[in-house]
Parts: sequence; C-alpha cells; structure tokens
Amino acid sequence: MTTTRSIRAVAGVFAVSALLLTGCTGGQSKEEACTQLNTELEDAQTELQDSISNIASDPDGAIDALETFQGSFSDSVDDISNDEIKDLGENVEEALDDYIEVTSDAVDDPENADSAALTDAIEEFQTQTEAFSEACGS
Repeated sequence: MTTTRSIRAVAGVFAVSALLLTGCTGGQSKEEACTQLNTELEDAQTELQDSISNIASDPDGAIDALETFQGSFSDSVDDISNDEIKDLGENVEEALDDYIEVTSDAVDDPENADSAALTDAIEEFQTQTEAFSEACGS
C-alpha cells in the first residue's frame, strides 16, 4: 500500500510539473522579436529622412520628432526578451542616441556644426539598422 501511495505521489508530482511547464514558454523567438522591432525601425528610417529634410526649415521640430521616436523605440527595445535581437536593438538605439545628440549640437550651434560627426552618426545608424535587418532577414 505504501508503494502504491509513493507511485501515485510521484505520478502526481510529474503531472503537476507537466502542467506548470505547459504554461512556461522558451522565451521570445527571434521571429517574434524581429516583428516587434521591424515596424519601429521602418518608422525610424522615415523619421531620419524627414528630420534631415526638415532640419533647415524646422530644426527644433526635427529634433523633437526624433526624440519622440527615440522614446517609443527605446520602450520597444526594453520589451524584447530575445537576447540576440535585444542586443541589435540596443545597438540601433545607441546609434540613434548619437545621431540625435550630434544633430542637436548642430542645431544649437550651426556655425560650429561638425559635419563629419553628423555624417558618421548617420552612417552608424544605417549600419546598425542594416545589421538588424540582416539578422531578421528583412
């Protein structure tokens, strides 16, 4: 009788464990993470192009638009749990931060704007978004 109880107890533990594990996921897939960030990056490319186009006519508006996008993109990166894609997203985020900083400096002091730094920041942002696109197959 004790053996039967032990077997039932062990079987019960396994059954409960199986049910608990059913609710667990293996984490966010690469595809899910890519899909989550892809829309934001597409918006970033558009926002970047628009900010460059509008920087002469509305520099403060261009910076504000970039900072708004930066906030929403940062929130999206924070929500990613796939390590590979999160790292790539953080690289894009850092490149975007640098671009905004250099652009803001140029807007604040146009006579001393560092055009080489601005070009480098744009190129780095593009490099990082391309790395993301390559990893995600988009």
